[in-house]
Formats: sequence, structure tokens, C-alpha cells
Amino acid sequence: VYSIPLGGACIRQRVAIGGSGSTYIYGLLDSLLEDKDTLTRDEALTLVKKCLSHAMARDGSSGGVIRTVVIDKNGCERDFTPGDKVPFTI
Repeated sequence: VYSIPLGGACIRQRVAIGGSGSTYIYGLLDSLLEDKDTLTRDEALTLVKKCLSHAMARDGSSGGVIRTVVIDKNGCERDFTPGDKVPFTI
């Protein structure tokens, strides 16, 4: 995964997050990945939804729903989680 921050550098990272709510979840993401070298597809989706819901709960500019797309050799699979079904709210 490569991240291209505002300065324009291309940085290789284990994961990349961005957006207004991302500052709220760096520590959460680090702790959830601390003992993990790899994730299954389902583990990755669960982690993404947990992190996004935490960011949404803290950041008024983040949206109220979660949309994910899994891209693999078989194509793209889209998923929608409505606001009343996100895994974390305040």
C-alpha cells in the first residue's frame, strides 16, 4: 500500500488512512493490528468497519454510513452498512 500525502511524497506503508476522521483512529488501528501479520478478508472488513465507525462517531464531517469495496482477482464486491448498523456509536 502506498500513501501520497499533501506534500506529494510516495510512502510505502502497511496500511494507509486519510480523511478528516483519520486523526481519531490512528491509535485504534495500531492497537488492532499490533499482533497481526495478515488478515483474512472477513477480518479486514470487520477492522475497516470498526475503525470507520469510530472515526464517524468523533468527526462531525464524516458520513453516516459505511461503504466498502473489496477488490481481488475475482472483481469488485461492494457492501453498504447503514448508519443504524455501524459497529460503534457514541
